[in-house]
Amino acid sequence: MSTELPTPESLRELGESSTNVATAWAGAEDFLTQGMVVWTRRALADDQKVAVRAAAAACKLVIDRYPTDSAETQAPKQYLDDLLAKMTRWIDNASNTNREAVRSSLDVTRQLHAWQGYADQAHFWTLEAVDHASLAVWAGERSSYIMPLDYATTAARAVTCVLHALIVGGASEAEAVQQLGTVVLAAQAA
Repeated sequence: MSTELPTPESLRELGESSTNVATAWAGAEDFLTQGMVVWTRRALADDQKVAVRAAAAACKLVIDRYPTDSAETQAPKQYLDDLLAKMTRWIDNASNTNREAVRSSLDVTRQLHAWQGYADQAHFWTLEAVDHASLAVWAGERSSYIMPLDYATTAARAVTCVLHALIVGGASEAEAVQQLGTVVLAAQAA
């Protein structure tokens, strides 16, 4: 369990030393973002509720910047708000009913992703973050044929999407990393 805030430099070093083609993901194409996935995954791997809490808290850092009236968004803001509310209910009561409410709310038909030519649009990363956070609710401890990723990886991807959204939105790398490191560590302590 990590207890120290990461820095952009420490994440780049971690990303460079842990790059693995088997865990490649289009949302982490450089050492900074690869390092964020690895650091977050390590910090959250022991407890699914902590992982979801961290992913949801990270999403809340950028959710208020999501456009409410743009034709360019891939989903209405209400979709994101509803999914986060259902995740919060699951965090408060990890019942199968609450898990199913999250699972059934995820839009699995969306075809466009932030890394497919929209990497410079923060709202695409915000949508990706909320979707990945919701996957952490119904993913298992290990990947399976039904859910190809574990909860810690999906939560780490959500946090990394928020990293993108913060940086694209104007935050410096150092500010974004500090905010997300603080959120992840707070989720561990809660």
